Amino acid sequence: MRRIDSASIFGSSGPRARFISVLRNSILALAAGGLLSTTPMLAQGFQGDYQGCAADRPCFNGAHQAGNKVVFNFTGVTGWDFYNVRYAVAGGGEKQVENRSGHFTLNNVKPRRVYTLKVQGCNSHFLGHSTCSPWNEQSVTTR
Repeated sequence: MRRIDSASIFGSSGPRARFISVLRNSILALAAGGLLSTTPMLAQGFQGDYQGCAADRPCFNGAHQAGNKVVFNFTGVTGWDFYNVRYAVAGGGEKQVENRSGHFTLNNVKPRRVYTLKVQGCNSHFLGHSTCSPWNEQSVTTR
């Protein structure tokens, strides 16, 4: 099998060949130094579940039950000014609150129930409406 390189495509000299050569060497150096991964960026904290995160919304990086509480952790791929958080309330419907911490806890949860949290990242604008990402959601089934 013949190896194809920048010299065989663009010739052995010239600006294109030099650019391709520098680019290739830079990528190889990053990979050798461990700064470039060949695996996609993955969400952490789901105990082996490698759910990818969309770049345009917050990413859940933890959701677990702790006694009679359910704790959700989320981060922004970009720097959001704040988060909107929605959760179901008794009797139906949802409640929405503003959150700036990146974690949210539901207290006094009942056993064998599914608790879902929805979150969106928002940027505020002086004298204007905030712009927000699409919603992302995560669920926990209690023991």
